[in-house]
Amino acid sequence: MRSQSLFLAIGLVVAACASGAKLDMSPTAPSPDRRIGLRAGWMNAAEATWNLRLVTAAPKPAQFTNASDPGDFGYLNSDMAFTGHYVIQGNFHGLQVWDIADPRHPALVTTYVCPDAQNDVSVYRNLLFVSGEDFNGRLDCGTQGVPDSVSKDRMRGIRIFDISDVAHPKPITSVQTCRGSHTHTLVTDPNDPANVYIYVSGTAPVRSPTELTGCSDLAPSKDPNSEWLPVAHPEQAHV
Repeated sequence: MRSQSLFLAIGLVVAACASGAKLDMSPTAPSPDRRIGLRAGWMNAAEATWNLRLVTAAPKPAQFTNASDPGDFGYLNSDMAFTGHYVIQGNFHGLQVWDIADPRHPALVTTYVCPDAQNDVSVYRNLLFVSGEDFNGRLDCGTQGVPDSVSKDRMRGIRIFDISDVAHPKPITSVQTCRGSHTHTLVTDPNDPANVYIYVSGTAPVRSPTELTGCSDLAPSKDPNSEWLPVAHPEQAHV
């Protein structure tokens, strides 16, 4: 499937099972290959599936699409997180919340414009965590970017929202990191219900210590607090 739509994989499985539809569960790939000769397109591209049945596809809302260039990198969808019958769709331009109570007719609940890369998302109870590592990502989610090389307005790390009212995400705080957050993993400890842990993967260059105190771009041999992993001694890695 070749468009930048929201494809509801969970909805596909639920709908197929509920309707009693039979799927081709053979471990052998179809022959001839169904992908050969597919028609190109944006929202009308031809599709080939195996062991899945497409129930529906929801195009991105207008404010998340660059009309002059539908494939614009700044408007790509990224990760998805699920809470109840809602899907929170990360996007390089912000967040979209979809209601998939009826997977055949997903309904857009709200959008939240907040340009950043990649805006990968995860949910724990009423908390939404969002990754950001773009040099133009702003603490206030503004669209004007951050022109200065060092700025107190830049956000590179984890944004935290309260989604008790999922239709109105409320920003709580942002946790700044030296290399931002390309993506992250949320982990809970059954013996520690008062806390949730976020493992951050940052792939961007190390930011200036003038912007965030403690950030170091020096080799580990020169600075034990370096942001770079000492490959020869991985046991020394730390934050």
